[in-house]
Amino acid sequence: MRRRLTGQGSSARADFAEYPNPLLRDCDIRQARIKRWVTALLIAMIPVSLWIGASAHADQQQRLDSQRGSIHQVTATTTAVAETASVASTEFGSSGAAPATAVDSRWTYRGVEHTGRVSVETGAPAGTTAQIWIDNNGDQTIRPLTPSDVTAASIFNAIGSWVLVAIFLIGFFHLMCFRYDGRRNAEWDREIADLLGRH
Repeated sequence: MRRRLTGQGSSARADFAEYPNPLLRDCDIRQARIKRWVTALLIAMIPVSLWIGASAHADQQQRLDSQRGSIHQVTATTTAVAETASVASTEFGSSGAAPATAVDSRWTYRGVEHTGRVSVETGAPAGTTAQIWIDNNGDQTIRPLTPSDVTAASIFNAIGSWVLVAIFLIGFFHLMCFRYDGRRNAEWDREIADLLGRH
């Protein structure tokens, strides 16, 4: 049942010269080549992913440095009793955290008093203090980045980029394996039928 390889040059056969297998087929050679290319690309993607992670780290670090001069922490003082918790706060409270309520508060930044609603523990009396983040205008804003956030972002970008490429390449490899398996089985069926027909 030895079958001469067709459609392949001498270089293709040379790839498997060290494996003299009379059952080797064209699809076997192509499938092995795809596997080698996928492996090579996955390895080559490692330094690319590290570069992506380093770039993300530099961008996030620049953002962190910018926030250090534009976001500040001040102490806010509530002006009312935190009587009831919001629906969202109640859901958090059910997971073990203390329920919180947004209540009218005031704080001072650069000699100017500002007002707004600040989340404190439900039931807290008026005059309760809480640390909040504000921008250069004295308005509330989100918490600034931390060095841990910068590190996490760089790691996520590095690993995430490699994983995305790996999913695509491995998916392509398995798709081709599925096609070649079907072709290989069909060839075996034809040759077995020919062999039985000659006997």
